[in-house]
Amino acid sequence: MSNRISNYNGKINQSGYRPSITVPELYADLNLGFRLLEGTKDIRPVTDIEAIKNSIRHLILTGRGERPFHPELGSGVTDLLFENVDGFTAAVLRDEIIDVVRLHEKRVDNVDAEIYDDADRNAFYVTIRFSIRQTDIPTEVSFYLDRIR
Repeated sequence: MSNRISNYNGKINQSGYRPSITVPELYADLNLGFRLLEGTKDIRPVTDIEAIKNSIRHLILTGRGERPFHPELGSGVTDLLFENVDGFTAAVLRDEIIDVVRLHEKRVDNVDAEIYDDADRNAFYVTIRFSIRQTDIPTEVSFYLDRIR
């Protein structure tokens, strides 16, 4: 098991991880993987930093106008995935990602992103670094961006 941040001193939190640092519980979100809590039929919530990481991933992967009743949410990242996999597109992706996170994710500060083009996979590897406003904990989230046919 890996360590996560939670408000449970030495206990295993709701997500099943043993905390390494004690801070007040930050946030909770619906787990879109629909994993169940052990012993119950409830959906296990995503809490703390994982909730913010999921929010950032979803903001980036959501196209503008895609969310009902919130057409302002989302980014142009998915449109850029059909451009050439090169340094120029990576720079545009970086700017788009930083802009959308700064604009729509109010729980984070000091947003920076690194984009690596992977021409062999026809994809980009994204690492987003940020700190959480309430605690100033430096955090990062990484994932591949590739187009789906």
